[in-house]
Amino acid sequence: MNLFPFILFLVFCVQSAYGQQVHAPEKSYLRFEAAGLPGSQVKETGQGKQINVYTSGGFIRVHTTAAFDKLSHKLSEKNNTKETKIREGSFEAYIYPNQEFSIDVLDRKNDAVLSRYVIKRPKLIPEIRFCHQEKNSRIPFYISSSGDHSEELSTSAGEITLGISERNDFKDMEVEYTLVNLKTKRSQRGVGKTGFDSLKLMANTDYELRVNYVVQKESQQVTYIHVKPYWYQSAISYILFLFVIVVLGFLLITRGLKNRIKSSQKEQQKMEEAAIRLQSLLNPHFTFNALSSIQGLMNTDRIEEANHYLQEFSLLLRKTLAKSKDVFNSLDQELEMMRMYVNLEALRFNFSWDIEVAAELNTSDIEIPTLLVQPLIENAIKHGLSRIGDKGRLLIICREGEKKNTFVIVVKDNGTWLDKKPDSGYGLSLTAERILTINKLMEEQAIVLDFNKQSGTEAILTFHNWINN
Repeated sequence: MNLFPFILFLVFCVQSAYGQQVHAPEKSYLRFEAAGLPGSQVKETGQGKQINVYTSGGFIRVHTTAAFDKLSHKLSEKNNTKETKIREGSFEAYIYPNQEFSIDVLDRKNDAVLSRYVIKRPKLIPEIRFCHQEKNSRIPFYISSSGDHSEELSTSAGEITLGISERNDFKDMEVEYTLVNLKTKRSQRGVGKTGFDSLKLMANTDYELRVNYVVQKESQQVTYIHVKPYWYQSAISYILFLFVIVVLGFLLITRGLKNRIKSSQKEQQKMEEAAIRLQSLLNPHFTFNALSSIQGLMNTDRIEEANHYLQEFSLLLRKTLAKSKDVFNSLDQELEMMRMYVNLEALRFNFSWDIEVAAELNTSDIEIPTLLVQPLIENAIKHGLSRIGDKGRLLIICREGEKKNTFVIVVKDNGTWLDKKPDSGYGLSLTAERILTINKLMEEQAIVLDFNKQSGTEAILTFHNWINN
């Protein structure tokens, strides 16, 4: 019974010794070192015969240790299905992202695998946190994936920050970004470990953001950023703005046209009033001449003729008074009044007369200034026909003019003019002034008065662009 504690102690010691041998660290035959770009890292995991070696950079340097050199082992590299022997001592290799190769440590005597090193380079893509920068706070609105496919996002204009998520495998790795304005092709770049501040995004603009770790430029995260336009840059805003501009322009144009119409109406009213005043000056002059003719008949004891003259004159006077406030009168009515007037004067001076109207003229549709022709007829009778009695002849002709939309009124007499010029006299001066006023009133039409004195006298009134107006 006294030996039992001793036996238990021996068993415990043996188990402890065996346990220490089982869990003792295996020999390390190879040592790995990052090469190439600064910041590359190498990480080893696993125990026993297989050890996994992870590298962030592309280049890795392999060294044999004292344990390898002491036992004079040999190396064999396996890449895919191909196995090759590699030189011993120290060497450098390059590995692409998402690829791996292994190195076996072999016993020289029987080629038994003493240890296997699997070297891997994982594809490393940084995870980016997008945040809006507003005063002293950052408001996250998007987190990129760690895949190698492109992504798209939409955001508003302003400043944003890019935060870099911390990795569990490789620590403190630098990240670089390139932000390209796809409209202007301008770019900005930066390198950092924790993030990037104050990236300004313009409204209504598209950007391309490329992000990668500095030690692994082959693996990039591409994000296309569409920055929304401001409210006034949207299509609806442009349409509304254009609509407002059109409405304002229409109102301004309408207002301007109304002002011009009012101004034109006022100007036309002034001209019409001036024409009526000149016309009112003609009426007393015409009346005075008619009364003088009646007086002459009575003084020569031609009472019956004077009564007939007075009756005809009263009828004519009513017609002229009815038209006294009208600037224009139809040509047929005007010629009718002239027939009455010439008939009265023919009773007094005993001359022959006639009025000829071309068939192609529609006298009811043509309007001329009221009593414009009367002073010309009066002038021809007074200065040309009054002295020659029944030998006198007066002809009034209405015909089309030589130019398009033009017609002519000719007052022709065969009288002998003494010292008077055909365009002199009070009535004709008023007529010339009336023509000037009418021409100002009618912008696209014009009246021209000419005289032709050969055998007798012709007073020619030409109405330019008057027909069809």
